[in-house]
Amino acid sequence: MSQSLLAKALTPREVLLFFFAASSLFIFPLVQADYFYNDDNWRALMAGEGWREEGRILIELFYNAVSFGSKSPDLFPLPLFIATAGISLAMRSLTFFYFERPTFVHCLVVLPIWYNPFFVQQLSYRYDGPVVTLGLVALIYAVIAPSDRAWKNAWIPALLLALALSIYQVLIGFFIAMCCFEIIRLVWQGKPSEQVLRFIARTLLAIGGGVLIYYLTAYQLMTGSRQVLLALEASSLLEIQGRLSFLAHMLVGWVAGGVRPLVLSGGLLTLVGYAWAGVGLFRGPEPLWRKALLLFFYLLAIPVLLLCIPGITLFFAEYNYGARTLTAFSVLLLLMFFLSLQVLTRVHARLGLVLLIPLLAMLSFSFGHGRVLSLQKEQEAVVLASLAYDINHSPLRDNSRIYMIPELKANWLPAASGLFAAMPAQQYVLGVGYLILPESLPRAGITHVYLARDPEVITSIRRGDLSPVVSTRFYDLFVVHDSGYIFMKKLQDDPDVLPKLCLFVDIERCR
Repeated sequence: MSQSLLAKALTPREVLLFFFAASSLFIFPLVQADYFYNDDNWRALMAGEGWREEGRILIELFYNAVSFGSKSPDLFPLPLFIATAGISLAMRSLTFFYFERPTFVHCLVVLPIWYNPFFVQQLSYRYDGPVVTLGLVALIYAVIAPSDRAWKNAWIPALLLALALSIYQVLIGFFIAMCCFEIIRLVWQGKPSEQVLRFIARTLLAIGGGVLIYYLTAYQLMTGSRQVLLALEASSLLEIQGRLSFLAHMLVGWVAGGVRPLVLSGGLLTLVGYAWAGVGLFRGPEPLWRKALLLFFYLLAIPVLLLCIPGITLFFAEYNYGARTLTAFSVLLLLMFFLSLQVLTRVHARLGLVLLIPLLAMLSFSFGHGRVLSLQKEQEAVVLASLAYDINHSPLRDNSRIYMIPELKANWLPAASGLFAAMPAQQYVLGVGYLILPESLPRAGITHVYLARDPEVITSIRRGDLSPVVSTRFYDLFVVHDSGYIFMKKLQDDPDVLPKLCLFVDIERCR
């Protein structure tokens, strides 16, 4: 790539085409896998329900609009294509907001908004993922909305924040993290303290207004555990500490193998760039007290941004350990790319292309995740076919109702053991512990399977008090009080078996 091409300012159309191509490439493995992920199983059967009670009414309205009806049928991958176009437009606007004459390298800085390895789990949801992406789009425009007058223009980001909260409440962390990044960027550019403080004031007003609008509207529809927060007591602090420890352990596990040098190098460049701008604060002509105040907000931006990664989920009574809640991790990547670019280009103009390497690693992660979903889909299809056969050739065939006791912590996918070894974070991002769910049985033509709720029967089966009519490695079938029961087993890999698996051509060597 020549120096002239690197320095060439791109047109808005060229930037949009770049982001659309890069974004489409990132989601290609998910479209190819075509996997029904977790909640998608029952939402597809019910034509989409349950969002209203979760305070996420805009997801329901989106699918009503796309389907031109009052239901939310499975239209995958159309919603994901719409979301990809939306995020491409938003990233183009963000690029021109950050850089007056953006080049190819400047586009690479913004791309981590989409190339977030943990956001891949959110995109795996064929229902929720696309609309959550549109929530990100709304928040990006909330950050770049005109801010010349904090009091006058705060209502625009407030309204956009309320819309995003009506899609996914966790997105408030993404918005606050983006505002923290904006503070750091304004300081890097040497903007006067008055402009930075005006932006902070507008942000606080927008958060207050957005939360108030959401509380008065979609929040009133919310029911259930999502409204329950941790109690104000000492044990809650220990619970929060445990959640943060889990998150830190998971992030450390992600930094493995060939990714470790990239992360360490990026972290070093980020620290250098961050310190560089901090020192530069004291070179301006402003009074010392203004410099000190600006330095305070500059230093505060980093811990607040990091806290936004788990976000408000830390304070929920029911904690979601899923990777999809880590939407604000995109902003940490954005910060690392931005500061790294500032340092690299001051050493040599062409060094900005180094940013391609971590982006390729993230793209590789997406393709790896697509393969894991395909393997999970194949395994579920095999178990489903076996289960359907055994039901139709056992006493359960004559039962009008069949109940399933699922195992949600099996975490068993031996076909992906090699990929998990190469990319340990894939197992966490997959987030599928079950072998099969009751909602999967209609795909085999069995429509009378329900989730078991009788505690006495469930306890008896788990204790082994009853004898199964069919027993396999994956499940046991029972007949209890004229009802059929499917007990899914928790499987574990045999460490002595997998290493001995080999190709036919190597069978002599294995002996």
